[in-house]
Amino acid sequence: MRSRSTALLSIAAVSGLLLAGCASTADPEPTSTSAADSVVESSVTEPAAAGERVGADGTELEVWSSIVPDESAAATLDEPAEGNQWVTVNVAQWVSEKGRSDVDVAPVLRSTTDDSFSAGAVSQRSVEVPMTPEKSYTFVWSFQVPEDLVDAETLVVCVGSGDEGCSSLVAE
Repeated sequence: MRSRSTALLSIAAVSGLLLAGCASTADPEPTSTSAADSVVESSVTEPAAAGERVGADGTELEVWSSIVPDESAAATLDEPAEGNQWVTVNVAQWVSEKGRSDVDVAPVLRSTTDDSFSAGAVSQRSVEVPMTPEKSYTFVWSFQVPEDLVDAETLVVCVGSGDEGCSSLVAE
């Protein structure tokens, strides 16, 4: 009887070791992708489509929606200068460095039909928003655009004044 118990205990011990060996396999490879992996290459002349993430120099954005022209922006920002209209863009934005705020990463609006046009973003908020690296923030930015350039098909929002990190205002 004792040999039967010993045999059963031996089988149970060996089975336990085999199961423990299976459970202690190497760590699986990470399944999440980094933020940099999701950034689409883009430029002013070849912008990404709205909804795609673009970036340059540690600043990224993704256009959610746009209002071209945005007559309601005047209620918050006053009337645009003579011959201009407001264009408003809702974007998700990320930074990779500490100590940056929404004002530091305010996008620039450009036109694919007029290389000389560039408009700085105007915030509809009255406070500066500090940003934490690798966290998503949604901001509403407005731009004054000459009336003859107000066309969602030709306007491009960029992370800065360079030639990379640009997004169209329309989805493809």
